[in-house]
Amino acid sequence: MSANKDAAPSSICKKTRRVLIGSVQVDEGQHLHYFVTVDGSKPIFSLACRHKKHFNAIDLGPPRKNYEVIWPRSSADDPSSDGEDYTFAMSFTGALKYTLRVELHDASHNRVGDGVIVDADYESDNPLALCNEAWVISI
Repeated sequence: MSANKDAAPSSICKKTRRVLIGSVQVDEGQHLHYFVTVDGSKPIFSLACRHKKHFNAIDLGPPRKNYEVIWPRSSADDPSSDGEDYTFAMSFTGALKYTLRVELHDASHNRVGDGVIVDADYESDNPLALCNEAWVISI
């Protein structure tokens, strides 16, 4: 695995990537742990694949600054041998900045190896802006 640590200019939002691994293998007993931090009063974000939405800010309860989601391997769709594309999408209608960190954990909630799949900030002062980050998950 190689990490892309470059800042990525975008006409949609400013992305500052500390880590972005393009794909991850989630084995039996492992899960992905999502940490989302929001600067703003009304976060709007979601994780989806082409088949369905997996979670969003509304489903996670009242608006707040910090969200944590444990996403078990069993939540994944049955992808092809090449894996499934997943996209984390954000709206800046009620937020100025999102920090996303995704880690691969074992059954005891310990990080597996380096285990950081995404660690990035996304910013925009344009309330109409949308921003996405994508990676492939294989099971």
